[in-house]
Amino acid sequence: MMQVGLNNYQFGNSNVMERVDNKNTPKKSEGKYASVSAYQAYLKDKYPCLTAPNYKVTISPAYLEKCIRDPEKAELLEKNLAHIPVSKQMETAFWSAQGARVVNDELIFDENGNCCGSPNTYITNSKPSSDSSVEDKISEKNSQKKKPSPQDHYEKRKLIREQFEERLAEKEYLKDQLEEEEMKEEMLKKSVLSKEQNAGRFIERYEANILKS
Repeated sequence: MMQVGLNNYQFGNSNVMERVDNKNTPKKSEGKYASVSAYQAYLKDKYPCLTAPNYKVTISPAYLEKCIRDPEKAELLEKNLAHIPVSKQMETAFWSAQGARVVNDELIFDENGNCCGSPNTYITNSKPSSDSSVEDKISEKNSQKKKPSPQDHYEKRKLIREQFEERLAEKEYLKDQLEEEEMKEEMLKKSVLSKEQNAGRFIERYEANILKS
């Protein structure tokens, strides 16, 4: 499956984004909004990209607060939102011509207004078979897995260390057992030799006594 990351697919700084026809350039929003949710409702009602069925646009609440306070930032945001549908049409046509399609297509405006593709967005075959559909689901599931925390990493290292120490202790135990067996065998040999020597001496004394009698 062909996959191409879109994390660096920037819209906020794109020259194409800023070349909007004057007739399509939205006017600066008038009035002040009492809350971020009210501003979101205004934008959602005005810009189709925020309710598009085939892609998602997420805007940081912190950036929306800045736009409420700063008319210039609000104007730039609305220009970008106005041009996203055109940009998405061009993107879809481009990848379609390459025999590919965009999966989990999402744009994210961060707290500073920078716009880029979501880490979960990638490119795959344009005509998914049952196998590639399964692969898509697996890829999406893997991307949603929780990243290991420092505590998880510590616990894993601790477990590996404990297992290593257990194996080391087992080796030391086996070594001690072997040394003990070798010592027993050596003592048995000495015992047998001592018995043979004592038997020899006994026979010699017995023979000597017979010769004297």
